[in-house]
Amino acid sequence: MKSENNAPERAGVPRRTVIKGAAWAVPVIAAATALPHAAASTACAVTVPAWSGWSSGNTGNFSAGTCGNPQPESNGMWWQWCDASTTSNYTLTKCATVTMVAGKTYTITFTTQANRSNPLPDSPANLVLAIGGAQAWAGYTVGSTGKSANPGGANVHQLTTAGNGSNFTNQTWTVFYTAPTSGDVLICYTWTAFQRTSANGSASTDDIGTSLPAITCS
Repeated sequence: MKSENNAPERAGVPRRTVIKGAAWAVPVIAAATALPHAAASTACAVTVPAWSGWSSGNTGNFSAGTCGNPQPESNGMWWQWCDASTTSNYTLTKCATVTMVAGKTYTITFTTQANRSNPLPDSPANLVLAIGGAQAWAGYTVGSTGKSANPGGANVHQLTTAGNGSNFTNQTWTVFYTAPTSGDVLICYTWTAFQRTSANGSASTDDIGTSLPAITCS
């Protein structure tokens, strides 16, 4: 059954009002103390802004009434729920600036969930993580027509949906990044919902959510 937000209903509750998964919080990185390795610890302390501190931008069009509740959800995940229009893809980009040190290798960890949207046929979507302007990771879905949203490039993974497992499965990812220079580094998530057509899937667009990334180094 399709709700006003193009979502299946669970026991009368629209899917997009149901909290998905466990809470995901960014670990607090302890401040360095006056120990022999204090300088190294300070160099590896990375503060990731809350979602409210990330910039947002979008391109293309989406169908009115399909974007769900305010974001992020109470579990800390930010979702791209908007169904793409029948005339264009729809993209949402969120970016934040973090500070890194040249030569340090950073570990970026985050958790995703994906959902095969309802009703069928659904068009696919993808989520790309870029660090310093270069794609570092990507996740994608395959719609019910078989259309893939695989963007290609570095570290690409098909996300779990009802089509290949189950919806809303927690998947935790680890990405490594060695900073080429010291200073500010831009990290961006970009979601793309594929245009709803007969070939892509005309009724709805798959949904993808992600937690804030936690960034550490040794």
